[in-house]
Amino acid sequence: MLETGAVTDDRRPALIAAALQTLAREHFDLVDVPVVPMPGGVGIHEPSRSFVWLDEQPERLLGAAIALHLRKNSARLDLVVPDQHREQAPVVARRMRQWKIDCDVYLLDGRSLTLVGPRPAETEAECAFEIDGFRSIISEAGAEVVIEHGVLTGEVAGLEVCRVIFEDDWKLRVGVGSQDREAFQMLHGDAPALDSLVRVVEFVQTYRHPAADPHPLNRLSAERWMRATVLSSTDSPLANRVAMSGVLPRGSMSDAAPAFISAQLNGEHVLVACTTGTDLGALVDAADHAEWSAHGETVTEILVAVDGRNRLPVLNEMAQRSRRPMRIVSQAELLSR
Repeated sequence: MLETGAVTDDRRPALIAAALQTLAREHFDLVDVPVVPMPGGVGIHEPSRSFVWLDEQPERLLGAAIALHLRKNSARLDLVVPDQHREQAPVVARRMRQWKIDCDVYLLDGRSLTLVGPRPAETEAECAFEIDGFRSIISEAGAEVVIEHGVLTGEVAGLEVCRVIFEDDWKLRVGVGSQDREAFQMLHGDAPALDSLVRVVEFVQTYRHPAADPHPLNRLSAERWMRATVLSSTDSPLANRVAMSGVLPRGSMSDAAPAFISAQLNGEHVLVACTTGTDLGALVDAADHAEWSAHGETVTEILVAVDGRNRLPVLNEMAQRSRRPMRIVSQAELLSR
């Protein structure tokens, strides 16, 4: 059996494929069934079941597993989470319950498969510092104040341009992402935060609009840019639009993750998930979000917003299996009545 985390990346796909075949034979009497590779994992698909190993970001790779299960039309879906993702296994189990699919989630512990139960989503942490002074600087510089899971940042059209971090004390550091903040600090030291942030905001605004020339600054955080566009629209059919954090804390700026909006549509409370590319994980993120206690009222429908060229049939197939009503829409549908 595979020793979890003990192999290099180039050998791992072959080894987890062999491990999955062994598990399928020992636990489900599946013999000589080919393994289908997928980014971040592997799967076995035959009429009685799909059996999928979630090797990277299992809480989001679940979306790809669901899509493959539906495409193969197997009777049920069973999932294996390796031991190095032990903490994520109950999250996968919780998220799987939000879909009309027969499924069990297992944690691989040595050669044993242990059935995993769901763990409720945690409430959002609050900032561990006084926010008023930082909020004032960010707003005065022309950026939008964003607080998610106890982290205070400033954004321009969805792009982070500053963050409050702890360095002996809480300080506002300017820059687009952690590396840019470090470089900015090395070059400018403890220059007044407001003056520095104003310059960065003005520079980012030059490239953070639809007519701007191609630039790295208009390729980052595309989901959050879509959200900012919807929030600022004067002709959107959505009323009472409010940005919301994701259920899970945000990773790096390069990680795919939907940006959420709570809104009213035709008098009903809806959740909007802004996505870019073909992000199957966004649908499981959205289904999980709709059940989160952070919503003050019941979400009646989930709207997953995609750009037109990525409105693929597989997304509609998945949406039909969500326990809570889910619909795939274009960004344009959210910008005009």
